[in-house]
Amino acid sequence: MQFLRVLTPLALVLALVVSACDTPGRVLESAGLSRSSLTPSTTDRIDLSYTLSRAARVSLTLAMPGGGAVDLLADEPRPAAGAYVHAVDGTVPVSERPGERRVLPDGTYRLNLEARDAAGRSESAAFDVQIQGADTSAPRVEDLSIYPAVLTPNFDGVDDVASATYRLTKRARVFAFATDAAGQRVYVGTQELLEPGEYREVWDGAHKERPLPDGEYQFSVRATDLAGNTVLTTVPVTVAASGRPDARVLRIAFTPRRLMLGDELQVEAVVRNVGTVPLRTQGPPPGYVYSSFDTFSSIDGRQHVDRVGVWRIGVDWAGSPSASGSKYPYRWGLGRDLEPGAEVTVTGRIRMDHGPNLDRMVGPPQNRFFLYGGLIHEGIAFQDDKVGGTWIEVGY
Repeated sequence: MQFLRVLTPLALVLALVVSACDTPGRVLESAGLSRSSLTPSTTDRIDLSYTLSRAARVSLTLAMPGGGAVDLLADEPRPAAGAYVHAVDGTVPVSERPGERRVLPDGTYRLNLEARDAAGRSESAAFDVQIQGADTSAPRVEDLSIYPAVLTPNFDGVDDVASATYRLTKRARVFAFATDAAGQRVYVGTQELLEPGEYREVWDGAHKERPLPDGEYQFSVRATDLAGNTVLTTVPVTVAASGRPDARVLRIAFTPRRLMLGDELQVEAVVRNVGTVPLRTQGPPPGYVYSSFDTFSSIDGRQHVDRVGVWRIGVDWAGSPSASGSKYPYRWGLGRDLEPGAEVTVTGRIRMDHGPNLDRMVGPPQNRFFLYGGLIHEGIAFQDDKVGGTWIEVGY
């Protein structure tokens, strides 16, 4: 048995005991603490510094005042000689609750550091640490729940987004996240210091803007108070019917191209689902007849106002006279939900009640209109925009 010379100031080192075989060259060249007392907090720590003469495996245990010990490092590899630092923050992991930590109560604890090389030679050092002013009251994340429990991230406006709600009982830094079945983090949400109260987190079931594959996931909320107490609460959530919708207008036509004021213009469009998920739709149904003064939001008691996620064919014209100013004021549903790979032909009619405004006419009457179509993913995107442009002429 021999004593190891400590390179850090003696005032910083409380105790150091070294046991080694009678072989030249120590494994643990030096060890020391930055100070001997600690009030646990997330911004304070004691640094345990040590220097190895060669590669070794390092273990660090914390002996409790009343008996028993907690492993802080367990046979951790240190692949090369050199200086190392381990931060001691006054918290220990909760063995039965992975991911959680608790602040140690006030008292005197002993840190035991051991370094063992590949030949089995070992040396150890021991330090007393005083914990004082400790806040051992952990925060709680209560009543964590998620709705819907089955999330379908396919941009159809139904269960595309999950809402997680919970109650925080103590001021804490909160981190919300989701993991897949392999434990990989697929979502990172709130990361901020929050006051006690009720909170809500929204998750769209996507990772890097792509819908996640179907499967079982865990949604978690982790709260760490200012002392370092950490709690973790988790609920399961299922991802199903996931995918990114996609569709194309294969053909759109306007007939006839010459008609009289009050005649009906026919619209015919062929739509194909080229995505991986079904396309939902809404009314008005194919064949519906609009007056050119109507809009989809004004007809049938406003029951066809756009709903997020549904798909419709729309028609507009340059300088559209719609009083509402809506883009694509004339819209028709696909008639049925469209499965991947399926096609549908959508027809509709517009009664051309617009014609030359003779009261304000300057020069010859303007009776030609440029019409075009679009495929609308309501509330999300104009999937095919301003396609099939056609001039029509309205006589009077």
